[in-house]
Amino acid sequence: MPAPLHWDQPGITFDAGYTWSSTQPEPEPNRKKRMNTKAITSFITYTDAEISPLALTIHTELTENAATFGTLPVLLPALDALIEDYDIKLAAKTDRSKSANVSFNAAKDALLEALSKLGNHVNNVAQGDPVIVDQSGFPSYTTERTPKDGPPLAPENLRVKHGVVSGSVIVRYKPDRSPSTNEVQINKVNPDTEAEWRQYGIFQGGTAEITGLTPGTLVWIRVRTVGLKGVMGAWSDPAQIRVL
Repeated sequence: MPAPLHWDQPGITFDAGYTWSSTQPEPEPNRKKRMNTKAITSFITYTDAEISPLALTIHTELTENAATFGTLPVLLPALDALIEDYDIKLAAKTDRSKSANVSFNAAKDALLEALSKLGNHVNNVAQGDPVIVDQSGFPSYTTERTPKDGPPLAPENLRVKHGVVSGSVIVRYKPDRSPSTNEVQINKVNPDTEAEWRQYGIFQGGTAEITGLTPGTLVWIRVRTVGLKGVMGAWSDPAQIRVL
């Protein structure tokens, strides 16, 4: 049996007529798209005749996959009773009397509220997993989101006001993304001098409270958002306030 050949074995040549320019094509940016599957929690587009069969399907699937969804916000016997009441009231509505319509609407509202609670529970459990959503029996839809992997834009609408306690300031702003983590800095000397800016803290969302300031002091405040992998965004325009 002949010995196996290797690409770097002495004496081996390659004469297929191909050449290599020693360059490689520029790789495409790595922008992974995240697909999320969500259970529908609003059924206003469904006709009265479609709601009961849908509810029965959900009841059946949740029963068969009880271990997946844990403790439900609406117990299945209660859902079964709501479906039965809905069917009875739907049949009685055919006489078009005012009382029959009122009774049916109440039964419909109760059933749809229960389905909405169950749908939200399914979404909390599934966390976008299409397999888990499918096991619930709920109709679903898919969302697609491309992560923002560049530096965040500067927060907008920076506003400051006096806090309830003397020496405190409330800062509000609109970050480039949600949810967000934001760095807040203060300057007590000159906002045009970069060395005078001091970090005050890191805050979640679009609100921050600054405390411990000296009353009567003029303070400038600016904010920037933390991006993916710690990439820092642009600073907002500074806002100023005289502390009370």
